[in-house]
This record gives sequence, structure tokens and C-alpha cells, in this order.
Amino acid sequence: MKYYLYKHRKGVFVTAPDDKGAGAAGIAQGEPRPAVLICPGGGYELIGTTEGAPVAARFAAEGYAPFILSYSVGDLAVYDERGFAAFGPVLDLAAAMLMLKTRAGEFGIDPARVALAGFSAGGHLAAAYCFSEAASASAPPELLPAALMLIYAMGGGADSSGAGKAPGYEIAAMPFRADGAEKQMPVFLAHAKDDAMVPFACSERLDGRLAREGMGHEFFAFEHGVHARPFEAGDAWFTRMIAWLRKKL
Repeated sequence: MKYYLYKHRKGVFVTAPDDKGAGAAGIAQGEPRPAVLICPGGGYELIGTTEGAPVAARFAAEGYAPFILSYSVGDLAVYDERGFAAFGPVLDLAAAMLMLKTRAGEFGIDPARVALAGFSAGGHLAAAYCFSEAASASAPPELLPAALMLIYAMGGGADSSGAGKAPGYEIAAMPFRADGAEKQMPVFLAHAKDDAMVPFACSERLDGRLAREGMGHEFFAFEHGVHARPFEAGDAWFTRMIAWLRKKL
């Protein structure tokens, strides 16, 4: 079911799971489930389908209530000198997190256990939302996820769509939050070394930045993967991620 985030725009919405009951992993019927909000990729030009429903199905099978965010793209996702404070997709993500947390009872989820998973451009978005000082006005601590997962996240540097962008676009180099709220959030990174679209170096740089910031995180580097088709070359990254997530939520 689609939940539109703005009355005047039909392209920005959250797709919710059809069921409100128990999932796998021994969660009792009626007990609030942990949730995952998924941000698919698409280069901010479209919302990719291969990182939406297929990923949501896998999370559901593990007992998590999956939600998929369709955020602003194209001309509504322009990054300029105002930075992430005025970046449409960041504002959309804030609206989605607010909806999930304030309507948690309706969705049968635990508002304190809402995780965020971003793929490619969706990973860039998720990281900017959680880490960027410029985005912090839209993402106060109470609207941050309980855990963050970034899968082959677009780095936003010159080697991954950042050429010619206004300052602050690269997630490994942007000013992090002044309040330090992101340091309370566990982070999981996964990236294939042979990724042909987003260089593996993007996640390497972010891994280094998180280490310098003293942020608890895990970086799963694997040899082979197919960008935008996360399960085509296997699901070792997902198995590792779920094992990590179960320890955090």
C-alpha cells in the first residue's frame, strides 16, 4: 500500500507491507516488529525496482517490516549551494521517518527499532540524512534510524557523480553533525570490489572516515557483485548484514 508524503505530489511515497502481523524469526502475532526503511538507487534520476521489492521480501522473511521510499528524483533532486539542508530527497526521507515513527502503532512496528537501508544513490541519501550537519535540521536525533545499512553507496566524490557539485556532496568528506547524534548509530557497509558503476573506493573512504570519527561500524567487502542487482551474484552480503542487524535491534 502506498502512503503519499505530500498532498500535492504523487511521486513521493512510502510503500508499506501488506501484512501487519508476525513475520519469521519467532516474532509473536501482535508484537511490534522492527522495521527497515529501504532507499533504492537510481542515480537520483529514477527509483530502481531491483533494490525495492526484492530486498523488502528478504527483510520480511527475516521478521522485519519493510517499507520502501520513493523519493524525489530528476529536477526535484538538484543539489546546489544550499547543500543538504534544501535537498529534496533528504526532506522526503525526514518525512518518511516521521510518518513511520508517529504512526508506528498503525503499522505494527516498534518506533524505537526502525532501521534504514540505502543502495547506491539511496545509500548516498541515507548517509547524508544521518551524517550531514546541513541535514540535521530536518533530521533531529529523534528521527534518526536505530541502525544504518549502506550497500554499494554512491560516494558523491569526483569518481561517483560528484564532479561539479557544490561543496559538501561527498559523504566521506562532508561536515558531520555538530550534535554527534550519528555516533550513537551502528553502521553497516557492504561493497563489491569489482563494482562497475560505483567504485569500491567510495565505501573504503567512508570506512576510513567512520573510523576517524570513532563510530562503531562494520565493513563487509566482497569480491564480486552486480551493481543494482544485489542478489544476482549471491546473497552473502545480506546474510552478513542480517546477522549484524540482529545484534543491533
